[in-house]
Amino acid sequence: MNAQAIRILFLKDLFLSRWPLFGYLVGGLASAAVACLPNEAAGFIGFIMMVTVTIAAGIHLIGVLLLAESADMTRTFVMSLPISLLDYSVAKIAVVLVTFLIPWAGMLASLMVMVFVIPEAKPGVLPFLVMVFLFMLAGFCLQLITAVITESVGWTIVVVVLGNVLLNVFLKELREQPSISSLIESETLRWPPLALQIISVEFAAICVALGVAVLFQLRRKDLA
Repeated sequence: MNAQAIRILFLKDLFLSRWPLFGYLVGGLASAAVACLPNEAAGFIGFIMMVTVTIAAGIHLIGVLLLAESADMTRTFVMSLPISLLDYSVAKIAVVLVTFLIPWAGMLASLMVMVFVIPEAKPGVLPFLVMVFLFMLAGFCLQLITAVITESVGWTIVVVVLGNVLLNVFLKELREQPSISSLIESETLRWPPLALQIISVEFAAICVALGVAVLFQLRRKDLA
């Protein structure tokens, strides 16, 4: 593995995506701020905005940094350079994941701070937020593996739509669980066993998806 080649490819893509990434980060932080306003309608709007930013960032970054290189033959040129398939695969998957994690982590971190700083906020909602954000990260990883395997914008969009539907189902199921729904208005931070189980499953799904994406890239004979 050529660390220098990976670093160059990674920084190149990070530089090219800097402005959209900045926009998603600002939009995400603004959405998180709106979600923490002491008004139920504003909180709901802020939550929807955060989900929208997350979905938009995911599909846009995958499309620009991964799928577009196949369509415009940029990848063919890159692979003609003295770099290995392993270097290319690690760099591409890493930069797509990192660029998504920047606004994702920014939103989650700001929410984690604000629930303890804003007087009207309920600290007990934190486990609920962690479960929702990990679900969205798992959905992004599923989009990533779909893009890696199929190299199809169409199939990736299908997975995005499916993820949106499953997110709504997931939220509905969470609110129907007494041990979870009680967290939303709780003044006390606690982690029910069910919440920890859900978080564990989400972490496992994320790791499996990323592992499969890397493994599939490495088993391919060429990326041209």
